[in-house]
Amino acid sequence: MATVCWSAIKPFVPEPSHRTPWPGVTLYRVRTYVKNEDQLMRKDVERLSDLYSWGDAAIGSDLDALGWPAKPSDLAARYAILLSPVDFSDYSKDKPLRLLDVGCGLGLLLEYLAANSLLDRVDYTGVDLLDSMLKEARRRWPRYRFDQRDIRDEPYDKVKFDYCIVCGVFTVKDGNTYHEMRAFAQDTLKAVWPSVKLGLAFNSMSKHVDWERDDLFHWPLDEIMAFCKRDLGRHVTFRLDYGLWEAATLVRKEPLPRLSKVPLNW
Repeated sequence: MATVCWSAIKPFVPEPSHRTPWPGVTLYRVRTYVKNEDQLMRKDVERLSDLYSWGDAAIGSDLDALGWPAKPSDLAARYAILLSPVDFSDYSKDKPLRLLDVGCGLGLLLEYLAANSLLDRVDYTGVDLLDSMLKEARRRWPRYRFDQRDIRDEPYDKVKFDYCIVCGVFTVKDGNTYHEMRAFAQDTLKAVWPSVKLGLAFNSMSKHVDWERDDLFHWPLDEIMAFCKRDLGRHVTFRLDYGLWEAATLVRKEPLPRLSKVPLNW
């Protein structure tokens, strides 16, 4: 069963030949989308969904079944870098980090947090669009929250979370054009930004490689910085030092604290 939903409502000024016959009435342009079987999916995400699907994988690891060309140590390195702005010593079971995991998939971030003795310091929320992924994630982690939504259409409340990571979502085009992927990344990050208190982090393929693949999203650092300064914040760190052909972008709401001492004679 399909449900027509309404979003992105904004004033519409008609051409003179299309003036409304009702004086004083404002017309609105309304974008619609279709939500089938409780699953919302725009075209850009629909093209990517074929890559990230989950079935009854009887053999191989989760990364093999998901089709991710990554070693477990690579994924752990990504999580470590994307979480590096967070000082977990500031958080505890009684005062957990409110963490949003966009594109959570099977909830592999929870396994990373558990392996590194951090899970009890986190109030976790995972969000994804694929029903099969979320069913498996909920089966594995029944005590944790997993939401099915496109954040661009259903953003979270302001400052609902402390921090957000987006891992592996902005790396593959697979049918989308470069401009479609850039719009997808920018619109998603803009939707997340008001909902976080400390900041967010994401990874994308680097332009500084031996060769570029047509199916991957190689996002130039200067474009990322210009976007962050314009639409998110200017306190940005790029990390390309963890051994992979990609870049991690860390965006903070506030600048890093200045901990060094200033010489008295300055």
